[in-house]
Amino acid sequence: MNKIEIINYESQYQEDYKRLSLEWLNENNLYEDADGQMLDHPKIEVLNKGGFIYLAKINSQIVGTITIIPSDNNSFEILKLGVSKNYQRLGIGRILMEFCIQQSKILNARKIILETNTKLESAIRLYTKLGFKEIVYQNNKYEMSDFKMELLLK
Repeated sequence: MNKIEIINYESQYQEDYKRLSLEWLNENNLYEDADGQMLDHPKIEVLNKGGFIYLAKINSQIVGTITIIPSDNNSFEILKLGVSKNYQRLGIGRILMEFCIQQSKILNARKIILETNTKLESAIRLYTKLGFKEIVYQNNKYEMSDFKMELLLK
C-alpha cells in the first residue's frame, strides 16, 4: 500500500469530506439535519469555531476524514470519522484518531469526547483500543447517537 498522508482540510476537498461522511451515515441510517449543516458548510460549522478537519490521502485520493471541534472545559469533540469502503481495515481510521489525539495534546486539551451509535461496533472497538472509556450518556447533541465516550489526556 502507498503511504498515507494526513492533510488539513481545504475547500477543494469539500465534496470528498461530504462523500466520505455520507457513505457511512447513510449506510447505517444515522444521517440527521445537523450532519447536513456540517457537511455543506464545514468552514462555518467547524473551522470558524476553532475546529479542524483532517483528511487521509493516498496518492491523490482522499480516502478518510475526521473532524475535531472545541468542546467545553478545554476539551475537544471528535466527529465524522470515516474511511472509504475500499480502504477500510488498513488502519486508516486508527491513524486519523491517533493524529487527532496528538493534535489535542498539542493544544493542551484535558480530554476528548465523542458521541456515536452502538450500531458502529468496529468504531467503538477502535475507540476502546485507543483508551476511550464509556461515560454516562446525557445532554446528547445528536438525535442519532446513543453512546458517549471520553479519553482523558495527561
